Amino acid sequence: MASPKKQPVKDVVHQNVTSRYLKRDTLQELLEQLFPGQKDFNIRMKEDQWCFSAPRKVEDSEIDSIRDQ
Repeated sequence: MASPKKQPVKDVVHQNVTSRYLKRDTLQELLEQLFPGQKDFNIRMKEDQWCFSAPRKVEDSEIDSIRDQ
């Protein structure tokens, strides 16, 4: 009996960023712009930091561009 083929696991980066001057909705919008077609980033607040999962590391400069919006 042949074993079923396994689906390739997509690389996912788990990342934390400080929540200072950063809103959840704005973070969601940025992630959707950076990763078109993806909506679920598992964004959650933990110990005053936003935690999320994305296909690659989101650079500090990308995060900084949405602070205070």
